[in-house]
Amino acid sequence: MWPQTTSIGGWFNNMRIGGSCLLRRLISVGILLQILANFDFSAGAIRNVHLVVDPPAVRRSHHATLRCLYDLGDSPLYSVKFYRGLREFYRYLPSEYPEKKAIPFPGINVDLSLSNASQVVIRNVGFGLSGNFSCEVTADAPLYSTATGHIQMQVVELPDSGPTLWTESNRYEAGDVLRANCSSPPSRPKADLKLTLNNIVIFTPDQTTRTTTDSLVTTAISLRIHLQSSHFAGVQMGGGGSGSGTLVLRCTATIGTLYERYSELELGVPQRDPVPARVTLTGAAASICNSSTTLLMVGFALVLLSLMTSDRLAASTLPSLPSPLVHRR
Repeated sequence: MWPQTTSIGGWFNNMRIGGSCLLRRLISVGILLQILANFDFSAGAIRNVHLVVDPPAVRRSHHATLRCLYDLGDSPLYSVKFYRGLREFYRYLPSEYPEKKAIPFPGINVDLSLSNASQVVIRNVGFGLSGNFSCEVTADAPLYSTATGHIQMQVVELPDSGPTLWTESNRYEAGDVLRANCSSPPSRPKADLKLTLNNIVIFTPDQTTRTTTDSLVTTAISLRIHLQSSHFAGVQMGGGGSGSGTLVLRCTATIGTLYERYSELELGVPQRDPVPARVTLTGAAASICNSSTTLLMVGFALVLLSLMTSDRLAASTLPSLPSPLVHRR
C-alpha cells in the first residue's frame, strides 16, 4: 500500500509543478503577443500598389504608358520591376548605374528617356501585347518588403468610320418586305451590330464576320421583315411633329465602352403628287393689284369709245350720191 501511496503523491506533485510551468509559458506568450500587437510594422511596409495603363485601350502602333503607383511610407526604394506575364522587361534600381535598364522582350520597345521609377513607356505596341502586365515594388533595408500590382492591357484598332446601312428601296408601305443589311469597317476586336426600327430592337440571327489580311475583323448583319400597319403608327419625325407613315431604321456599332457610332435611314410610304397651293394677296400687294385692274378697265373703255367716235366721223364725211335721172315720155 505504501509504495502505491507514494507513487500517487508524486504524480500529483509533478502535475502541480508542470501546471505552474505551463501557466508561466502561457503568460509569456501573451505578453509577447501584446508587444507585437503594439509594434507598428506597417511603418516600413509598402502600401497601395496599383498598375494603370494610359490610355486604357491602346491603339495599334501607338505608345502605351504603364504607371506603377505605390506608397513606401518611410522606407527607401530598392527596386521597381515590370513584367509581361512572368517575364521581366524593365527595371529601375536607384543603387545601380545606370538606374534604368530595358531587358530584351519580343514586341516590346521601351523608351528609356520617358521611363523612370514609377512608369515605363512602350513604343509602337502591337496586338501581341494584349494581356497581363504587372509591376513589383521592393523596399530597401531593413524589411525588404515587396508588393505587386496587376492589370490587363488591351491593344485595339477602332473603325475609321460609322457602319454602312443599305435597303432595297427608300419608300415602303404596309405589306411590303423590308430587306436591309448593315456592315462595320474593319476593327479589332470586332464591332457588335444592332438594328432598330422606330427605336424597337430587331432580332437578327444572321451575323457574319470576315478577317482581313492585317488581322482586323468586319461584321455584317442582314434583315428581312414583313411590314405591318403597326410599324407606321405614331412615329415622331425629326422636326418634332407626328410622322405617321414614316419608318426610321438605325444600325448601331459598338466595341465595349470604347466606340459607338450609328447610321440611320428614314423610310416612308411612296410619295404622292403635290397639291397646288392657293395664292392670295393681302395688304399693299392687293391694293396694287386692284389699282392695276381698274386702270386696265378704264383704258379698255377709252379705246372702245375712241373707235365708236371714229366710225361716226367717217360716216358724216362720205359724199352724197346724185339722184337717178327720170326720163319722161
